[in-house]
Amino acid sequence: MARFDGIRKKIGLRRRRGDGEAAATRDRPSRLTDIVVALVLGVADAMALAGFALVVFLVGMGSSDQGMGGGTPRHPGVSYSGLALAWVLPALLALSTFLHASLRMPVTAVVQGLFFILGTVLALAATNMLLSIA
Repeated sequence: MARFDGIRKKIGLRRRRGDGEAAATRDRPSRLTDIVVALVLGVADAMALAGFALVVFLVGMGSSDQGMGGGTPRHPGVSYSGLALAWVLPALLALSTFLHASLRMPVTAVVQGLFFILGTVLALAATNMLLSIA
C-alpha cells in the first residue's frame, strides 16, 4: 500500500501544479484529430482494398480455363512477385496500425487494425488463387 500512496502523492502534486493536464495534452493528439485521421485513412484504405480486390478478381477470371484459347500454354510455377505484391498491402496496414497505436491515437489504430484484418483475408485469397493457377 505504501507504493500506491507514493503514486497518489505524485499525482496530487502534478494536479496542483497543473503539469498533469499539460503533459496529457502533449502526449496525445486531440480526439477530433484522431477521428479525422481515422476517416481519411479509412477512405484511402477502402479504396486500396477495393482496387486490390478488383485486380485479384480480374487476374483470377483471366486465368480461368474458359478464357484461354486452344493453343495457349499454361504458366508453369508460382509467381513470386505476385505473392510479394499480395502481401505488401497487409504489411503496410500492420505498420500503420502499430504506428498509430504508438502515437496514442486509439480510434485510428482500431480502424487501421480492422483494415489490416480485411487486407490479410484478401491476401490469403490472392495467395490461394495464385497457387491454384500454377
